[in-house]
Amino acid sequence: MDSSNHDKDFILSCKRSVVQFVFRWVSVIRHVVFDDTGTMNFIQDLASEVESDSTMWSGLTEEASLMHHVMTHMKRYQDERTASAGQKWKLPPSGQPISLFSGPVDSRMRTMIRPSDDIIFRVYCADHTYCTLRFPVNATAEQIKTSAAEKLGLLVNPSDLLLVEVKSTGERVVFRDNDLSIPTGLTLNGRIFVSPKDHLDALTCISEQETYTEGMDFDLESFSAKELAFHMTLFDWDLFWSIHEYELVYHVVGRYRFQQITANLDVFLRRFNEIQYWVITEILLVTSLNKRVQILRKMIKLAAYCKEYRNINALFAVLMGLSNVAISRLSLTWDKLPSKSKKTYTELEALIDPSKNHRAYRQAVSKLQSPVIPFMPLLLKDMVFTHEGNKTVVDGLVNFEKMHMFAQTLRTLRYCRTRHLGKIRYYRVTLRTLRYCRTRHLVK
Repeated sequence: MDSSNHDKDFILSCKRSVVQFVFRWVSVIRHVVFDDTGTMNFIQDLASEVESDSTMWSGLTEEASLMHHVMTHMKRYQDERTASAGQKWKLPPSGQPISLFSGPVDSRMRTMIRPSDDIIFRVYCADHTYCTLRFPVNATAEQIKTSAAEKLGLLVNPSDLLLVEVKSTGERVVFRDNDLSIPTGLTLNGRIFVSPKDHLDALTCISEQETYTEGMDFDLESFSAKELAFHMTLFDWDLFWSIHEYELVYHVVGRYRFQQITANLDVFLRRFNEIQYWVITEILLVTSLNKRVQILRKMIKLAAYCKEYRNINALFAVLMGLSNVAISRLSLTWDKLPSKSKKTYTELEALIDPSKNHRAYRQAVSKLQSPVIPFMPLLLKDMVFTHEGNKTVVDGLVNFEKMHMFAQTLRTLRYCRTRHLGKIRYYRVTLRTLRYCRTRHLVK
């Protein structure tokens, strides 16, 4: 009897361990689990077995509840994927942010880019003629190159052609044939060109790359810095939430090695540059000295509110825009800045000090509670140093120490999203509205 009871306890313990592992695995990896048909079939079979066993084993009640939660999550994801099938993303020719022009209404689904989603973009020739292509996000550079050559009438063997990004600085970056996420991975003002190998040096920037992008026609002074920071944070959070942790690994090790997209991470990194150059452009376009001082003051307040909303990525973007040489050389503007704004800027600037491996930033972030939008380039930098400074395989064995260092960075990203911004947002807006309503007393 004792032996029989021991065997039952052992079997029950094993069953619990399997279910607990699967639950944690699904919770961490999220939707990637449900993109694989074999994995989905395994989870469905396991859920069925656990439900059947729970009728005979009273000790599996909690595990049956966990598997029910996993199946509910799977069903929700399948419904979302069905509803978002056929999403179309457009990369405007002016180099503006990637935007959805058709698809579901829910904002979370709007911002998440999936491999099967279509993206519309332009491919240029050396003479600046172009064709418009529509491809899935996970299309390879070779597929894009072949289609562009056919549409542009290039009578050259596709193997003799190159797909190239030409940046606004004139720099040319050649893509591998098996590279993915080409349009989403462009720099802020980059363009895709197709060219014969011997004509690579003839590629030049198109005229629209040499000027600033026209945005919405509105007066920046009509918005408060707090309001701008608040809505920037809401937008940035949706982009940040859409990034899967694996995308950081694909980005650092190489998308072509995994044949996986990094589109959501690409868009978030692009957003950083958009904010940085938006700050520079808004200040430099002002001709009046007094108004330029006001804009500079507002940008410093914007950075302070980004810190308050724990949008550290936008905080860095704004401050790096202000520290750009085109802004820092405006000595008359800085001299007329109020002392309070100068003090605020000095304090914020100390936070982005890169000395001692960004020690000031790391200490400040370690004290913040989730949700936080972290400084993404630094997370990627940590992973690049880990990858390039450590071998993946040592003496024929996997270097688990390197994997642990990768995992530590990904845990930081995961911690920043342990609580959702929506709950915090509702609480803060409610208090702010209440406070505003009490700014004046009723007069009899």
